Amino acid sequence: MPTRSTTARFDRFEEDALQWISDHSQLITALTGVGTLLVWVIYLQVFVSSYRRQLRATLLITRGPGEGLAARCFVTNMSAGPVYVQSVMVTLEAPQRTLVMPATEIHDAERDAHALQRTRQGPLQPAQIRDIGSFDHLIAPALREIGDRVEAREALEALEGVTITVVGAYGSEDLPIGARRRFALAMSGDKVQLHGATIETEQIRKRRERRTLLGDLRRDQ
Repeated sequence: MPTRSTTARFDRFEEDALQWISDHSQLITALTGVGTLLVWVIYLQVFVSSYRRQLRATLLITRGPGEGLAARCFVTNMSAGPVYVQSVMVTLEAPQRTLVMPATEIHDAERDAHALQRTRQGPLQPAQIRDIGSFDHLIAPALREIGDRVEAREALEALEGVTITVVGAYGSEDLPIGARRRFALAMSGDKVQLHGATIETEQIRKRRERRTLLGDLRRDQ
């Protein structure tokens, strides 16, 4: 049972606390307002960040079934809206040079095939995946360019890596969007082994880099 002195001390503490609150009511109100404002600022920042992520275009470039250069190359649209694929660029890395060439046109398509079957251009809906061909077909035009002065086999064996870059248009963006992924190449016996040099697809989002994509589009016209 609390004693009378204990009860008196508690009552005195309560009176002092109420008096302190009364004397500093303006300060408490101001601090409460600042705290509320900080909570709303943090909430708004999280909301805007989440909204901006939803507006960003995101493309995945992955290796599909198949061995070596016969493996298929897949492009998946992970954006909230559709992406129109305008160009596919291939960068071949050889010891003496690096060559960038468009691979938008499907050169091995039948001549009487429909026009849309002879190009890798076209709309890509959200969550849609597209097979853009095998790696050997993608690099064939650039490989022929490198192999002008050497045998095709020697040119292939000299390759160290290939980078696939997909350029497209998204929503109301005033600049093209893009993504790239590098795949390492290495000879194993008489076969070329291919594996992703990076785990993730690099998204091209900086405005300076996106401006350089305009040059790729002009090269592919």
